[in-house]
Amino acid sequence: MNPKQLEDSIFEAVSDAIGTEWTIEEKQLIQNDSELQSCLKEWLNNSLSDTCWHPDNYKIVRDLSAPSNFSLPMNLLEDEETHIPF
Repeated sequence: MNPKQLEDSIFEAVSDAIGTEWTIEEKQLIQNDSELQSCLKEWLNNSLSDTCWHPDNYKIVRDLSAPSNFSLPMNLLEDEETHIPF
């Protein structure tokens, strides 16, 4: 897929009320595109997106907002269930 198709697919996954998990390609695009990250953060805070987030997608965008100098050990959160506050 080209970047535009991937971006469309990313936003479809967080607006389809099914809670589709992003593919590896989609996650890589998010990681490398700061403008897309900003849009996803805004969408996460938008009430229209309620109940549309897959827990793994939610974690990715939530972690984008976390201070970069703070990171928990990966194994600390592995078994923890993600609570999405909406």
